[in-house]
Amino acid sequence: MNDASPDSDELYAQHYEPWLFQTMLDELSASELGIGFVYSVLDLLALRYDLSDAVVVLVHESFGTQSFRLGRKTVSPELVESLGGAAGVYCEPDIVPDIERDAVRTACQLALSLHLARFSAAHDPLTNIANRRAFDSALQASAVRSARYGWAFTLVLCDLNNFKAVNDRSGHAYGDDILRQFGFALRLSVRQGDTAARIGGDEFAVILSNAEGNESAGFIDRLRSNLESAVVQIEFTVGVAASPHDSTDPAELFRIADARLYEKKGIKH
Repeated sequence: MNDASPDSDELYAQHYEPWLFQTMLDELSASELGIGFVYSVLDLLALRYDLSDAVVVLVHESFGTQSFRLGRKTVSPELVESLGGAAGVYCEPDIVPDIERDAVRTACQLALSLHLARFSAAHDPLTNIANRRAFDSALQASAVRSARYGWAFTLVLCDLNNFKAVNDRSGHAYGDDILRQFGFALRLSVRQGDTAARIGGDEFAVILSNAEGNESAGFIDRLRSNLESAVVQIEFTVGVAASPHDSTDPAELFRIADARLYEKKGIKH
């Protein structure tokens, strides 16, 4: 996997075909996952040049150094060491011109950066679960499907007990750690297709898909079980609303769940 010669680059530049840029742009516009785009571009490059192997190494301040290999093969430590860890596209046989390898690396870097930006826009930076904006969108979509097709789902609101007092007494760093632990427990407790979100300071919400209400008990049991491994004991209160049984309006479902949560706390709201 050596560098192409300058002469070959000059020759290639004179007869450059725009297929690669257009293909990568088309792939990128249709791809929801940056990693999937990276592998699809490696597949295209291997097909065009009949490559037996190809690796793209990407370096970014947010995700560090990441290596991707043709066919989703494992990138061994020995291979990483032999490549030197420098960002670039390494091919076997080494017949891909530099200008094209640079284009591949740049597009892959952009894809991963865009994926990271999309992830950051939809997730809470402290807990890495969905943020309020993503939750509102998911709740709206679930409510529309429930109203149109009768598909059931359950909204669960979770509020940490006495969190403000703990935060004031032990400091914000300690409070942040509690929030992270609770968010991690939520991620472990939901099923595939469910949505877990942090919607406020110490307020969390979960959308249980294909659930008519009774399934919330199983979720809460899993959550309490997963919290047993937390460094400190974390107590919480929940409020539950089910669609279409309680309502198919997202604002009304939230109001009902919120009222039931505060009722359990003994607080008028």
